[in-house]
Amino acid sequence: MSTNLKHVAVICGYPFPEGLAATNRIITYLRGLKEHNVKVDVFIYRPTEAYGHESSYPSHGYYDGIEYFYPGTRHYYKYKFIRVILNPIHKLIACYNIWKVNKSNKIDFLLISNDFIDILFLYTFFAKINKIKPIFITDEYPQPIRIYLKPDIPKFKKKVYNFIVNKEDSLIFMTERLNQFYNHKNMPYFILPTITNTSRFNCKKNNSIKSKYICYMGNMELSKDNVDNIIRAFAEIASKYSDIDLYLYGAPSTKDLNIIQSLISILNLDKRVFIKGRVSYNEVPNILSNAYILASSQPNTKRAEGGFPTKLGEYMSTGIPTILTDVGEISNYVQDGVHVHIVPPENPKAYAEKLEYIINNYARCLNIATYAKQYIINNFDYKTVSKKLYDFLNSRLSK
Repeated sequence: MSTNLKHVAVICGYPFPEGLAATNRIITYLRGLKEHNVKVDVFIYRPTEAYGHESSYPSHGYYDGIEYFYPGTRHYYKYKFIRVILNPIHKLIACYNIWKVNKSNKIDFLLISNDFIDILFLYTFFAKINKIKPIFITDEYPQPIRIYLKPDIPKFKKKVYNFIVNKEDSLIFMTERLNQFYNHKNMPYFILPTITNTSRFNCKKNNSIKSKYICYMGNMELSKDNVDNIIRAFAEIASKYSDIDLYLYGAPSTKDLNIIQSLISILNLDKRVFIKGRVSYNEVPNILSNAYILASSQPNTKRAEGGFPTKLGEYMSTGIPTILTDVGEISNYVQDGVHVHIVPPENPKAYAEKLEYIINNYARCLNIATYAKQYIINNFDYKTVSKKLYDFLNSRLSK
């Protein structure tokens, strides 16, 4: 079937090309579109790196065939008042970068990967002025649900969102719950729950690693990933399995780090639980693939209801037994004892019992994990999901 889809761009405020889970999602679905001969760009509307931090990437360049543009610099200025002054200027520079690229190579769609009202408003209408179709793409509820864990947002914010969202060409959400929250006029939408470059995880086992470790990898933000639940569960079984440690990968805030370190100390797990910090994108596959068990935990909050853990696809791609809590729409896609091991949220005793079950039935759980790996490859590999996204975008071109 012939197609006219030629050029898709994303505007975001995430570090690029390395940084957050959202960064990885953008890279993954754009890589898939690129394989369908679509030109793909990423525009970052603000600096994302601290003053004085050396980066191995320039402010403008290519990564995995994706051209990206920072607003002149990757780095924040040292003084806050200068950052405040430059904030709107950087946003306008991003507009200029989009305009310049669009002038030389027509952009079909601008995916606005941000739910801040000012950002969504600015780039929606800027896209429309330049005859680019704007699409709002999001994977979480907005503030104050996301940041402050409130049950809802103020009514005036809802009205503003409704006004802006209705100006989009279409919408892309991580979950059906997000569609219900934002899409009040039944606009065309696409659900993109999880997308994984499964080929990254075809790693050989590192035989030099002699210790067994349960591995958590994420941002360690306690309001989103309550790793304290994993630590408490591990404390229940640690004395029975002295050859297994718990590794925590991520870079939490100072406040969350202090809470985690204090809990580890209180539970006398200083020599069994290790905070490993943040690792690079390229290190992730080897760390996950050499783990004994992969662990995830989210609390039962409104925030978790709307999201979907990106790490789930990565965990399952390794063929390593995976345990997680039953929140959001996870159970719509995977089943306990069939693909992964699911436990109730905020219940360290149940989590500990499931960990012990996996350890004591490891061969069986490896078979489950092997099946899960093939399930992810068949249903959520970037090639499969991006083809569906490509078809969706292509169907919107003539609308």
